[in-house]
Amino acid sequence: MSPIFNQIIIMFLIMGVGFVCGKAKLITPEVNRGFSNLALMVVNPLTTFSSYLRGYSDEVAVNLLHAFLISGAAFAIQILISVLFVSRKNTEFRIERMSVMLSNCSYIGIPLVQSVYGSEGVIYLTAYITVFNLINWTYGLTVMSGERDVKKMLRSFVNPAIISVFLGMICFFARIGFPDILRSSIGQVSNVNTPLAMMIAGSTLAHTKMKKALLRPKTYYICALKLLVVPMAVMGALYMISMLGVSADVVNIVLIACACPTATIVTMFSHRFGKNSVYSSEIFAICTLLSAASLPAVLRIASLIGI
Repeated sequence: MSPIFNQIIIMFLIMGVGFVCGKAKLITPEVNRGFSNLALMVVNPLTTFSSYLRGYSDEVAVNLLHAFLISGAAFAIQILISVLFVSRKNTEFRIERMSVMLSNCSYIGIPLVQSVYGSEGVIYLTAYITVFNLINWTYGLTVMSGERDVKKMLRSFVNPAIISVFLGMICFFARIGFPDILRSSIGQVSNVNTPLAMMIAGSTLAHTKMKKALLRPKTYYICALKLLVVPMAVMGALYMISMLGVSADVVNIVLIACACPTATIVTMFSHRFGKNSVYSSEIFAICTLLSAASLPAVLRIASLIGI
């Protein structure tokens, strides 16, 4: 088995532990929200920041620039697909477009990339996550709320995810060193990222009404767009980009980020703007379950065509 496939299996086994804990009420919805805040506000940002605490190299700097450009192109494709295949006539088109457009590139992407490509891989993934946040808090905010509040968009950029990227980039490009004990401490927190993220995802599934979710046909259509149509379309573009001499690792990392299931932030936005949060959580649940099969399949196809 490939390292990526092995890691996917490990991640979903840990998710299963979270699911059992959720069903046993060891992780209640309140506890899960606390875990989510801990991951979102502390663990993920420190994991991102720690990836930049490495020696500067021109190769990594060039690859990081490529990762930003490729991530921008990938999001253009995802937005286009969400607009073309999800009609505004649908009652829940806002949730559905967001679910197609945004992937769980932090909770699932970071631990997956970290385990296979190490800290350097996480650097390249932060480029995608940065573009994700820019899109989410501008275009995504407009889609979900139906409003265009520029001040609110600007304020939203002051969050740990964005701050950790820019502080990390400053340290990387300015070649700022840190004492080993501090780097080790940050690294220890980063090690919690994978199990914590998967436990959160698993317990979230445990608190979702799966029977209702499984019986809603439209959910499978949205999941097919997110897990198959989007990655295959992005894969076609990445195949052409790879022929330009871009690092294979960068190309694969962007593809992994795109192939991840629907982002949890779609449900968070649904709560915030009074949309159908039950429906968004159903999409998240089914999409996450189906990604156990779709992620390895997409990455296998990519390896067969030489990406």
